[in-house]
Amino acid sequence: MVIPTYKRAHILPYMIAALDRQTYRNFDVVFVVKPSSDNTEHLLRKTSNYLNLTVVAQSTGHIVDAYFLGVKYTKGDIVAFLDDDAIPADDWLQETVKLFTEFDVAAVTGDSYPVLIKDDKINIIPECENPTAYSDNEFALFGHPLRGLEDYKNSIAISGLVYERGNNAYWRSHGIVKALLRGPSMAINGDVLRSIDLPGEWILGCAWEMVLGWLLWRRGLKLIYSPSVKVYHIVHGRTSSRDYLKPRNDLLWAVEAELLFYRLYGAEPTLSIVSKMQSDLFRIVLSLKHMRFNLVYNTRKIEGILLGNIIGAKWLLYKQLGLSYSPVADLKKLVKKAPPSVTKKTASGD
Repeated sequence: MVIPTYKRAHILPYMIAALDRQTYRNFDVVFVVKPSSDNTEHLLRKTSNYLNLTVVAQSTGHIVDAYFLGVKYTKGDIVAFLDDDAIPADDWLQETVKLFTEFDVAAVTGDSYPVLIKDDKINIIPECENPTAYSDNEFALFGHPLRGLEDYKNSIAISGLVYERGNNAYWRSHGIVKALLRGPSMAINGDVLRSIDLPGEWILGCAWEMVLGWLLWRRGLKLIYSPSVKVYHIVHGRTSSRDYLKPRNDLLWAVEAELLFYRLYGAEPTLSIVSKMQSDLFRIVLSLKHMRFNLVYNTRKIEGILLGNIIGAKWLLYKQLGLSYSPVADLKKLVKKAPPSVTKKTASGD
């Protein structure tokens, strides 16, 4: 398995203990560590006494680069990705391997339970079932999945947006279903994964796993979700790739979300520019409507749509001219320009 980590020494012990409890024992771990001063390296050196563990230092790049740097150090038939704030269930690997053995699949993604850690105990946060992410009007305007993904648990819409056909609480009772890759844990056929060179064109990694899933799906490979593959995802305001408490990352995340359309445009024939424009207009109007609830957050959403399309148009122009371009340089400029204030999201302003 590959686990990128940065400044997580305070919660890594929960994951490490869970790895040591795995009922399936034939595994090794590659930790990709972005150097910090929080003692992560010391913790992993101690862990190597009882887990088959390799530590790789990441000196450049961002979260997607970290995952694929780790892939270079793998040799297994299956490669699992795990967020460094996820605690796998004791049978996580056993259930994953079982699915690869019993079904002709190239990739597996599983369930994720949000949890809080209090007094060293894992407390699962109750969830309500939500069967869809879009209203009927939203779906009609821009939510249609790419042709061929209509029966997938999650997909990419023809507008270039990520379409979740319900949350995990909704899908837990549905058993094994088709799904693109998504969430804090996933596993891919090792030989297939090592044949893929995913360009490091992200900073925060918004929807990068959906792009990887799309690449596998376009190869004609089978991808599934199973609720039997469980992890517990610690809720603490940050993930390994972003910090929701920082306004600069709110804006950057919104821009990267818009770029999904441009990443695939030209390679995915069922993407629709008209649907993309309808989506942009609808979401801008919706954010304007919610301005009174959360001015800063909704302003940032609108900025993300506009700036994402500006960078995306530049990207398309370079593609048309046959020139090389990576959006990372422009994304870094956004990080420098973002406001220093801190504003929490509210449910009514989302």
